[in-house]
Amino acid sequence: MNIFLILAQQAAATPVSPDSWLIAGFALFGVAIVLFALEFVVPSGGIIAALCVLVIAVGVFCFFMHSPTWGLASLTATLAGAPIAIAYGLKIWSSSPLARRVVLSQAIEDQPSAKVGAAPRVAIGTLGVAQTTLRPIGWIRIAADRHEALAEEGFIAIGQQVQVTGCDDATLRVRAIEIV
Repeated sequence: MNIFLILAQQAAATPVSPDSWLIAGFALFGVAIVLFALEFVVPSGGIIAALCVLVIAVGVFCFFMHSPTWGLASLTATLAGAPIAIAYGLKIWSSSPLARRVVLSQAIEDQPSAKVGAAPRVAIGTLGVAQTTLRPIGWIRIAADRHEALAEEGFIAIGQQVQVTGCDDATLRVRAIEIV
């Protein structure tokens, strides 16, 4: 414990050049840009985004330690540029293969056989085939009718055979079954 106190006293006594605060500020902004780009590629539940905000805050602090002019300039650039960067990042990300795998989309156009709000009259145990990937909601076909369905466990791939296990409002509950 004493060694940490000695190191802290030596660090406080060592003069820091003003340019090192400027270099640290730019380096931290560079790290923040990398973290921002990484947030759109790695699904982290916002942890990387929170780390990015923290790194930007420390970077702005470093700019303020260099000079108030640099601090205000970096704060202004951050506050003005962040919404633009987020909007542009979402625009690019929405057309990426990762976004297509994560975001639900309507792969098949609505047909008259799928009545909105009407409870389907399908017996429990009825077999069907997934028309879209159920993540966990999608569409299945039973005979000639198309129904909205909710997978009980995980995702169900297109073409997978399913069995009806229940019904909630207008949505069938299904589970994937193995073809024997």
